[in-house]
Amino acid sequence: MRFRLDSWWFGVPLLIRGPLINLPVVLATDFPPIQVVCIAMILTTMMVMQMLAWPWKVPMLNATDCILSFCIVLLVTCSALYLNKIDETMYGFATAVSTAMLSGIAVAIGIMIVMTASALFYRSAMGGKKELKFFNLGSTPTSEGLAKKVQEMVKELETMEVADVSQKLNGLATFDIKKVTTCITLLATEVAPPAEHGYSFKFNKRIASASFDPMLKRKPQSLRSSKGETELAPKKDIEIKDIQQETETNNVVVEQQETQKDEVLNSSWM
Repeated sequence: MRFRLDSWWFGVPLLIRGPLINLPVVLATDFPPIQVVCIAMILTTMMVMQMLAWPWKVPMLNATDCILSFCIVLLVTCSALYLNKIDETMYGFATAVSTAMLSGIAVAIGIMIVMTASALFYRSAMGGKKELKFFNLGSTPTSEGLAKKVQEMVKELETMEVADVSQKLNGLATFDIKKVTTCITLLATEVAPPAEHGYSFKFNKRIASASFDPMLKRKPQSLRSSKGETELAPKKDIEIKDIQQETETNNVVVEQQETQKDEVLNSSWM
């Protein structure tokens, strides 16, 4: 999947962007200013959605997509300057802006070509665990270190009361609350799937990676079930040992009976 699991819906507006751009040309054939305004509105809306969703797995691809959309919007806007007769000063300004935007588009396309070529030789360039710093726009922490930090944070949260946690969360801003809910949804979906009523841990719409590979699906486990299994484990071991002892004693008894039968038969023949 090319998109992030929490931005799976971005493929729909991406598919309808092309037909929407062609629609003003058909509806307003004899009105170029209306065409320019409508196309600029469509491209601007898509650019805003892309900047808010940040849908692609590779961060560098999101940055180049934003640059590409920005340059196309300005290029369409500058094309409106050529609709009427303009003097040399305005013509030079429009030409300079158009050249700059075309250069930005060429640079963005060149970066995308490099990313595509590198993905053929380096699989991590497609959103893997060990991505290149250039594509990831920075370095990422190791899984071991991150796991230790998460466990330490869980231990600290367990020592706090619910009222204290609620008071701390009440002082957070809206964007911070959204980050907390996104983190809980991610942990509940990918890291530690909860037991029954697991949907209550999902605040945002997100597709689990296990939905693409049935082998990755795990049965949800709760703390209560894990405790029950740990308590029943020694009992099961004791029962198994008792059964083994019973089978051993039964085998000994059977062997003794067979030896006695053999002795009786031998004595009768004698």
